[in-house]
Amino acid sequence: MRIDTTAFEPHRQARHWQSVISDVYVPLEFRPHTTGSFAAELEVHRVDDLEVSTLRADPHAVVRAPDRDAATIFVMLPRSGALHVEQDGRTALLQPGDLASYDASRACLIESREPFDLTVLKVPAERFRTAGFAVPPTWSTAVRIGAESPVGSLTAPYVQRLAELGRAHDRIGVRASTIALLAAALGSAGEDPRDARAVLRARATAVLRDRLGDPSLDPARIAAALHVSLRTLQVAFAEVGLSPARELLAARLDRAADLLADPAGRTVTEVAHAVGFGDPSQFSRSFKARHGSSPRDWRDALRESATAPARTHM
Repeated sequence: MRIDTTAFEPHRQARHWQSVISDVYVPLEFRPHTTGSFAAELEVHRVDDLEVSTLRADPHAVVRAPDRDAATIFVMLPRSGALHVEQDGRTALLQPGDLASYDASRACLIESREPFDLTVLKVPAERFRTAGFAVPPTWSTAVRIGAESPVGSLTAPYVQRLAELGRAHDRIGVRASTIALLAAALGSAGEDPRDARAVLRARATAVLRDRLGDPSLDPARIAAALHVSLRTLQVAFAEVGLSPARELLAARLDRAADLLADPAGRTVTEVAHAVGFGDPSQFSRSFKARHGSSPRDWRDALRESATAPARTHM
């Protein structure tokens, strides 16, 4: 089956796309990001009783309402454009070659703010069970499986090739292999959420400590460097009563305290700039709030302590 909205009058294109995607996938609320015409193409094939589709579309979002009876797993592979997938409190930001899944039985948001090209593999959850595998766990959805990861570098080309073969073949005898590979790929993303958030906090801390001197560094840029949403990063830190913004500020100020203790003797302004503060006055206020004294007093106290004669005891 192949659908192209440009075959319709511009004012009917968006409405037609809403109907098509709800019929092909599951009922979805369609939210176009453009007005007037809406260009989109969809091609759907069945390969070994698995449905694989490719679509190209103008920027838009779709929202899925929860439906416990719709136990279907969708695996998405963008080939161009960035894709935002949100489910179960997690957000995956996908670039071309990345993979992520969502479960149609639970609420989900999928969005792209640019034209995109996407391959989708639709697998009823029951297919995992009949093949002897567990259904992908709830924490495996909306988790990026990067193209750079071993399982991602294996699975993404496989899904793409399956879509290409579907244009000429409806049976090639790989259903069991496909289910096994998907179970392994999604299982690799299925860590206990607490463990995954602990790993994310550690990775975020490493990024911020490496880039303390960058005045533009903020939680949003840390999240982007880790390929997660800002909300996902904030949730990971909130779990232990912290926030990425406070951790970044604390790391800057603790590094400043170390630099002020250096006998080489940088000026307070130089230290402020070295830890990412553009405004020395703001740096001094923040430093005093954390360490109890101004940067200058802190440095002077350390120097006095270092030069004070040692006491002798009789």
